[in-house]
Amino acid sequence: RLLVADEPTTALDVTVQAEILDLMVGLQKEEGTAIALITHDMGVVARMCDRIEVMRLGEYVESGTAEEIFYAPRHDYTKMLLDAMPRIDRPNNSTPLKPLAPGAKVVLVSFDLRAGETLGIVGESGCGKSTLARAVLQLIPPTMGSVAWLGKPLEKLGHKGMIPFRKDMQIVFQDPLASLDPRMTIAASIAEPLKTFQPGLTSRQRKLKVAEMMEKVGLDQNLINRYPHELSGGQNQRVGIARAMINDPGMIICDEAVSALDVSIQAQVVDLLKKLQSEFDLSMIFISHDLSVVREISHRILVLYLGRAVELADRDTIYGDARHPYTKSLISAVPVPDPKIERTRQRIKLPGELPSPLVPGAGLRFLPSKLAAGEMDYVPKFEQVAKDHWVAEHDPLEALMKAG
Repeated sequence: RLLVADEPTTALDVTVQAEILDLMVGLQKEEGTAIALITHDMGVVARMCDRIEVMRLGEYVESGTAEEIFYAPRHDYTKMLLDAMPRIDRPNNSTPLKPLAPGAKVVLVSFDLRAGETLGIVGESGCGKSTLARAVLQLIPPTMGSVAWLGKPLEKLGHKGMIPFRKDMQIVFQDPLASLDPRMTIAASIAEPLKTFQPGLTSRQRKLKVAEMMEKVGLDQNLINRYPHELSGGQNQRVGIARAMINDPGMIICDEAVSALDVSIQAQVVDLLKKLQSEFDLSMIFISHDLSVVREISHRILVLYLGRAVELADRDTIYGDARHPYTKSLISAVPVPDPKIERTRQRIKLPGELPSPLVPGAGLRFLPSKLAAGEMDYVPKFEQVAKDHWVAEHDPLEALMKAG
């Protein structure tokens, strides 16, 4: 009679999340089940909930119908939650993106990453997002293609040859607590890269640099001798960002860097990254399954499917004029934190399940005409359809539905 759903879709891909929510709604209608849904995702709340209770520090601070909470919030905390929630239908723009300089140099190929640019990378689990990040950083050898930094090919340098480049190419990990050594203080973790890449600094100089960077990422100086378990998730992620930034790199890769954070902390970290990018002219690769967050922080967006790019364009083009069926499906699955809009949106449901990349012909899911012709090894072409807009070859959506 009662289903308690405690963060049932947190960390799930958007399409899987949509399927889980559809399942819950179906069971509710069939069985007459009441659902108590616990979540920090206001988009999910807008889609699922009739009444809402807003909690802060163990107490209810506001309650009402979905319409009352979303359209006429009264408590400041409720207003902050709604303002902090990124939206797929429009950018938040709390901290605007710094425009790219005309003719900004390319710092990374074979897909281009420009100086001061954020390239968002999206796709479902298993599509190759983290593998791509590791290949860029040469943590795994690429099996084909090339990686070049400022025109210098990296794939044949080896471990020792890569050391000079590590200073310029850093990463912020998904789990802020697990990425820090529990035996090291916050100051020691942030200072560690300085010992590797700037060994000539004195202890006092390192302390000054650490203090300066802590201030830039919004960490209180009183935390300098604390350990990771004594900090919140947002504070630990700021430590991870400070550690990545301490040597003034040219690029950082954020691999699901905000997916484990509550929505208000997530918004703070995204704003921090945008401010650091503006100050340091930093290039970023921002990997996430949350397309709303990706819209907030990215200049351009690359959509991956089973290890291949299916669409690449600037963020407004991707969200306003998506061409590939997979991109359209991903965008339609993202809930919007607005009950009236969310409950009238139409989802594009692709037939069948996400296939294993090991299955012959898996990469031709969007070219059933090639499958029918027996061309199992055919590789879809990545074609330019407009200025700076690239889309992988695919059959019309109607043909996919019939084939499915």
